[in-house]
Amino acid sequence: MDRRSFIKRSGIVGAASVLGPAVSSAALKKGAKESIPDICIVNGEDVFENTRLLIEKLGGMSRFVKPGKKVGLLVNSEFVNRGAYVSPDMTLAVAKMCFDAGASEVRNLQMISDRYWGWTPLSDKYPEVIENLVNNEYKPSSAVFDPEHFSRVEVPGKSLKQAEVVNDFFTCDVYINIAIAKHHGSSIYTGILKNTMGINTRENCVTFHRDGPARNDPDFLAQCIADLNLLRKADLSVVDVSEVLVTNGPSGPGDVIEPRKVVAGTDMVAVDHLCTTLIGHEYGDILTIKKGYENGLGEMDFRKLDIAEIHPRA
Repeated sequence: MDRRSFIKRSGIVGAASVLGPAVSSAALKKGAKESIPDICIVNGEDVFENTRLLIEKLGGMSRFVKPGKKVGLLVNSEFVNRGAYVSPDMTLAVAKMCFDAGASEVRNLQMISDRYWGWTPLSDKYPEVIENLVNNEYKPSSAVFDPEHFSRVEVPGKSLKQAEVVNDFFTCDVYINIAIAKHHGSSIYTGILKNTMGINTRENCVTFHRDGPARNDPDFLAQCIADLNLLRKADLSVVDVSEVLVTNGPSGPGDVIEPRKVVAGTDMVAVDHLCTTLIGHEYGDILTIKKGYENGLGEMDFRKLDIAEIHPRA
């Protein structure tokens, strides 16, 4: 069965059936009532409020952001087609919670356009959040090496040995990766680990696709992505699984499904792996996630972690 047929036949029910047996009732109970979970899932239509609830369930933003600290947000926001970008409601919720926690600065690690904020009516409700966000000066699709904004750094990776990384990635005290669980033509899935390529110059990203034994060699690409994440793990990983592109990624247009979920956690690999099951992938079929686990970036078997799933009342 091809990808499109699978999505049409299984849809959200298929995704839920993957998650259902994977997350034990004991893990849900423990995560929900006895301790802060490793990963939280919130279901429903209101992305802004559900993102706030999501982070509160993980211990609140004050767990990650202390007063006076600088926060760097890496948001997958550049695309324009439905299901190809993080909901601005999610980004707005995370940024507001950072400011409310006392952050001295909240900075976009790559430029977020005014067009992006125009896609949510909440921009009129929280204009001060958008105004106070420090917006970086480069777009990932056109970023070129400039020592004022980027540094060439050594990478202790298996395939990736050097990267051209935006300076703010290293100078922020807290790093929050905000991704969308969508299809990608080369890596199959985007998510948290793949989104980290947004800290690079355009030329550096091209080497991930070009410099392997063949163009877009899947093993080399996945290893480079996993290696890049060795530079720094996200302190908090937040994923939009509300409305996502499942074919013709990363830009679309393509087939879109609506799981209506938001997910967050402290383990990048586990969060990514769980999110793949929510959009119809078989357990363990994303090479980037396997490489991330092999690099020691996190736990691939999310079923070993405490997971809380919440269904807010309508």
